[in-house]
Amino acid sequence: MGKYLKGLARVTLRSAKNFSKYCYWMPVLKGNKGCFNIFTHLTKTKRLLLYKLALSLCRNCVIVEVGSYVGGSSTFLASAATEKNGMLYRVDTWKNEAMSEGLRDTYNEFTKNTKPYEKWIVPLRGESVEVAKNFDKEIDLLFIDGDHSYEAVKSDVEAWFPKLKNGAIVVFHDYGWAEGVKRVVKEMVKPIQIGKGNNELPNTYWTRIKKDDIQKIVLKKRNEHD
Repeated sequence: MGKYLKGLARVTLRSAKNFSKYCYWMPVLKGNKGCFNIFTHLTKTKRLLLYKLALSLCRNCVIVEVGSYVGGSSTFLASAATEKNGMLYRVDTWKNEAMSEGLRDTYNEFTKNTKPYEKWIVPLRGESVEVAKNFDKEIDLLFIDGDHSYEAVKSDVEAWFPKLKNGAIVVFHDYGWAEGVKRVVKEMVKPIQIGKGNNELPNTYWTRIKKDDIQKIVLKKRNEHD
């Protein structure tokens, strides 16, 4: 499998509440053998969900992750990107502003943990909204896991949703407890999602987005704010 694809990890994903359609799933994750050992606030099943969703994308896909920390979720998205000839764009300040442990620079730790995938990862260091202004690619999958305050999540949606392809997948972490995330999903995501959203895993919400309705919902929220 080459220099950058080392080891195999077989993991059984068994059913949890409202998880019947994934009741027995045993993927083979291609990547570095230590990917499950990188510290992250995502459970193994949530990381595998990201991997599975990214694997469902077309070839040459564009994946954007807002909020990286030390790369625990990035390795799973990047592993899928290697199989799809895609690219993962990582957006973070790597200053730890929204983390409970306090401020510290995590960039070196991130680059060390994601080194096996460096050919498929583009780090974009800066504030999410500012980085989005210069991002000129259409996105197939957007994972938002940055600042969970209402204003921050709303700003991320306003900045990144216009860059989504029609039918793109969006994933929000900490949907179960973060009121800001839940409010934004209710006000800005559910009205423009295709079909029914998915929150079968605790703390995670994902769905597909109808591109034609994005500008309408973004303008509506901005006008309400004004």
